[in-house]
Amino acid sequence: MQSHPLRDQIIAEVHARPFQQMSAPLALLQVAILHEDKSPEEIDATVRRLACEAGYDVGAGAPGFFFTRKGSEALRYEPHSEFYSLTLYHFGDLEVPVLPEAWADQLPGAFLCGVEVLFRQQGVDFDDWVAGSFGGFQVSGADVMDRAATLRTDFQVRADTGYNRVLVEDREGMNLYRAGRLLQRICEIETYRHMALLALPLALETVPRVTELDQQLAAVVERIAESQSEPSTLLQELMALAAQVETLSARTANRLSATEAYFALVERRIAELRETRIEGLQTVEQFMERRLDPAHRTCRSTGERIDRLSQRISRSTELIRSQVDLSIENQSRDLLQGINRRARSQLRLQAKLESFTVIVVTYYAFDLIDRTSRNLLEDHSLEDKASYFLSASVPLIALVLFWYVRRMLKGVDKDD
Repeated sequence: MQSHPLRDQIIAEVHARPFQQMSAPLALLQVAILHEDKSPEEIDATVRRLACEAGYDVGAGAPGFFFTRKGSEALRYEPHSEFYSLTLYHFGDLEVPVLPEAWADQLPGAFLCGVEVLFRQQGVDFDDWVAGSFGGFQVSGADVMDRAATLRTDFQVRADTGYNRVLVEDREGMNLYRAGRLLQRICEIETYRHMALLALPLALETVPRVTELDQQLAAVVERIAESQSEPSTLLQELMALAAQVETLSARTANRLSATEAYFALVERRIAELRETRIEGLQTVEQFMERRLDPAHRTCRSTGERIDRLSQRISRSTELIRSQVDLSIENQSRDLLQGINRRARSQLRLQAKLESFTVIVVTYYAFDLIDRTSRNLLEDHSLEDKASYFLSASVPLIALVLFWYVRRMLKGVDKDD
């Protein structure tokens, strides 16, 4: 027995993004950066180089996730399929870490979002802390993790830093791993909600085009119903519409599918916060439902409309094909009916000529019998009597032949 070549990779995936042990007080800054046209290898190499230059020990392990700490500071690098995140930690106080200017200039990709999280022990000045952090903006929040902590945020980008800020207060002295899970979920909610909304501009741009194609399809279907154009012309128009819809689907399918996945992650992370509502405050879940749900529905409906449009084109194409098949069947039926009519005409003509047939056959029958009797009878008197009798039986022979021919041709001149 040998080890599967992917066994180590599968085992490592389970522990690829572990929760870190965290305790209050601390401040962290997480930024999410899109890959754009940069390769994961280039991004990984650049991040590790910058971390080493800043004095962090990233080791010589495999490329990908790492968490490293030096004194009261720490750095977490987490790569994803479309983006990567960098988290800077400052332990021991609430001073938010600052992303070095050199990093901002050298980090590959495009900056998407950032969040500052301030995590402290319970204090008596919590309301003043919240008011001083958010000013006049509407604050959302709730008790989280079964009331073990409380959370406040205004979901606003701060003018001085360009990041959103979240305040978290530990009310029950959470253990290190529980605190780490809470902080990571908060960061993931902020990142995933931005990733989910990347499809909204594309959806809004696509909707008018889908409406236009929908109207074109409706016009073609109406012409199909009224049989105003040749099936071949209609089929060509449907094929042109199908090509446009497939192009539109190829341009939007990946982004819209990814959006569904990110919205699902946002909902999952919010559920994991286990919020308890505070009177007078909007919870994180309520905020997301009110602000994100319309965008989510727009993206979802756009993808569904494209799928339905493609299915309608397929049904319309099948309708035209059915009409063509029916037309071919009707033509085949008419052709067979024409053949049958010509065959019956020929048989009726033959039936009309049956009298001539009877005369000819009677003549040949009479001649055959006459010659036979002459050869068999040597007595001339008997021969004369046989000839007389044969001549007298000509009408009978003719009647028998007429009856036989009529029996053969009975019904051939009638339509089924």
